[in-house]
Amino acid sequence: DGRYFIGLKATRDFTTTARLTKDLSDQEVKYNIIKSYYQAQAASESKTYLTEVKDLLLKLTNDTRKIYKEGLIEELDVNRLELALTNLENQINTTNQLADVALANMKFQMGLNLGDAIILTESISVLRDKVDPQIVKEFKPTQRIEYELLETAIRIRGYDVQQRRSGHFPSLVGFLNYGWQAQVNNFTEFGKKREVTYPDGDVQRKSPWFQSGLVGLKLSIPIFDSGGRMANVQQGKLDEQKQKNDFDNFQRAAALQVQSSQAFFTQAINEEFYTKKSVELSEKIFKTSNVKFKEGIGNSFELVQAQQDLIQNKLKYIQAQLSLLSTKADMDKALGVR
Repeated sequence: DGRYFIGLKATRDFTTTARLTKDLSDQEVKYNIIKSYYQAQAASESKTYLTEVKDLLLKLTNDTRKIYKEGLIEELDVNRLELALTNLENQINTTNQLADVALANMKFQMGLNLGDAIILTESISVLRDKVDPQIVKEFKPTQRIEYELLETAIRIRGYDVQQRRSGHFPSLVGFLNYGWQAQVNNFTEFGKKREVTYPDGDVQRKSPWFQSGLVGLKLSIPIFDSGGRMANVQQGKLDEQKQKNDFDNFQRAAALQVQSSQAFFTQAINEEFYTKKSVELSEKIFKTSNVKFKEGIGNSFELVQAQQDLIQNKLKYIQAQLSLLSTKADMDKALGVR
């Protein structure tokens, strides 16, 4: 049968498809874990930073209460710092919950139990320093696993058309049947020999089992099937063409994905640059406001506002670094980096 030989040809591509599918799954798991690590680490660093700010603000609030008791400042200044401390504690609680969720998601992506202990080692800044800001100008779809996977799928569809077409050809089948039969009256005589008397008077003890066999060939020649085989072949050709269309669409979609990921990566680099500048300016403003407040030439409103600006800009900077790392991972995935 011609389909048998076509099947032998397709076996290698079926094996290749299984391997590529596994590689694609491994890559997807890898990138999911990478991005979940970024999110968990960013949330952890945000929580740590807010806790440090709380300790400083708590000390400042206590010192301000002492100054108020001495009658050097108004109660309004103390109330503003206490309000800022309350708002900060609420923000810390929210951040702690988000950090727990991010860490749980990372454990899930890694196949760990939620109760398993895990330590995040590399900080966002360390990971950021490893990022190459250069963008790859040339992109070849052949670098993607999906490219080879779809190429293999087209060949398999081609084999499918061949095997459908082979239904028009004759097929030759060989068969062999061989066995034994026991000519006995009951089950107890299966293993016993019995006496057989031949015409010449010779008597021999023979086994009750008699052998029989059949061997032959069967030739099948298709003659007429009301056009069923032809329609089947045409359907196979349509499936093959659809696979080719998917292959072409993938190449265009991959190019678009690379272009989009590169644009987001460039935007993330710019965002990180400006948020870093904002943090530096916010730190200067807060230090100046803090000195003025302690010297009695500034008010608590300016100090609280400066601190809130610093906190928001610092958190934005952490998120900007997270966005940069995430978009870098997306760009590597689009480029087919393994």
